[in-house]
Amino acid sequence: MALEQEPLSASGYESAPPSSVTSGLNASDDRPAAADERSDPGIVRPLEPSRLPPPPSGWSDAITGTDGPRYWDRVMSSERARVGRYRRPATVVLVEIDGLEFLARQWGHDVAERALVVVARTLAREIRSSDHIARIEPARFGMLLTETSEIDAINFVERARSACEAELGQTAELVKVGFGWASPPDGGDLSDAILIAASRLAAELDET
Repeated sequence: MALEQEPLSASGYESAPPSSVTSGLNASDDRPAAADERSDPGIVRPLEPSRLPPPPSGWSDAITGTDGPRYWDRVMSSERARVGRYRRPATVVLVEIDGLEFLARQWGHDVAERALVVVARTLAREIRSSDHIARIEPARFGMLLTETSEIDAINFVERARSACEAELGQTAELVKVGFGWASPPDGGDLSDAILIAASRLAAELDET
């Protein structure tokens, strides 16, 4: 059943978040939700300004437990050389949670951060030990699938997409987890693959 957004009052306040937003994230994230977190519908709280989880920095991301943008840059540099030298297949996958800012604005930083953690852990479960995942922007992850062609990556993308939707539960009605992926084109390298994957991700998100 699709979730309906609670209406805002004339005073700029909003109703408390529906329980499906705060407790409907199904992945185990070490923060168990109460059986029923729905507040009295008569209680309102100030509409919070947009507060996305802070952007990642450094070698690892403390929020999600994935690697960070510095690690991503290092991996892409080394893999770019390896793929080019040995002509081995590899695919870049970019994943973005579209609507994360909406969650932060409507229901606060903690709800948005929880959705971010759920998606990160779900993606990490789907990749192999030889693959790489890093949070590279506030709502975006980069993944490198080694020894994987662009065609073979389609199976991974569809499996990961379904897993994310299942783990988000009804919160998947409020956000969209978008995917863009690409292998290096003829005469190109992983830098070109990143650009193509980003373009495909943007096109997918624009469809909604």
